[in-house]
Amino acid sequence: MNQVLLLDLSKRGEKNKGLTLVTTSFDGYLYLIDGPTSCADVVDIGETSYSMVLADNVDGGDDLDLIVSTMNGNVFCFSTPVPHHPLKAWRSTNQGRNNVANRYNREGLYITPSSRSFRDEEGKNFWVEFEIVDKYRMPSGSQAPYNVTTTLLVPGNYQGERQIKQNQIFDRPGKYRIKLPTVGVRTTGTVLVEMVDKNGLYFSDDFSLTFHMYYYKLLKWLLVLPMLGMFGVLVILRPQEAVPLPSFSRNTDL
Repeated sequence: MNQVLLLDLSKRGEKNKGLTLVTTSFDGYLYLIDGPTSCADVVDIGETSYSMVLADNVDGGDDLDLIVSTMNGNVFCFSTPVPHHPLKAWRSTNQGRNNVANRYNREGLYITPSSRSFRDEEGKNFWVEFEIVDKYRMPSGSQAPYNVTTTLLVPGNYQGERQIKQNQIFDRPGKYRIKLPTVGVRTTGTVLVEMVDKNGLYFSDDFSLTFHMYYYKLLKWLLVLPMLGMFGVLVILRPQEAVPLPSFSRNTDL
């Protein structure tokens, strides 16, 4: 009844031999059918499911997780020994506008882990690094040129443009970097990177970040550094020899 998830479930160090078909059935089982051997592994869920199994990194680790929702209103997360990769993720039934194929080791675009890690930006600009993957076999050849649009989406508390866009065309796969401006208010944002190849196939990836959210850390140093400076001056300029304290007693001989 549902759509089948096509996934590369090769473990670390294992040579890729094909894809795995992941699907649920009305009998309460989750099926993982190996493409090259047709061997099936089953997981007893005990509930009926008619929705597509999704795949992504949910728990923040480095492995790929399978998400199964059932007709009883429950959502199950199954961890796998497969390393996570952004092109392996399948977050919705339709990946983007018109792509329903497996992207890993085929074609796609993803933001590198160094850029997609959650962070707070405080400068005037920041860099976004992404990689274009195109491993089509002959005679298809390369799907270039690749029209890439990078968009910074900001919420309503920003008084400027809600979408800050940059567009570039690349002729070959590989890693590229694009500089985006930061916003001048304390807010959150989302970076969306979209790619359209020569056939009109659409690919995208996105991540979230914040701007100027941890400004109070600078205020802490503005308070501490002057105190440390004064303490250092007192230590350096202290008298080297003992000096008697001044006395204001009246019983003194003038």
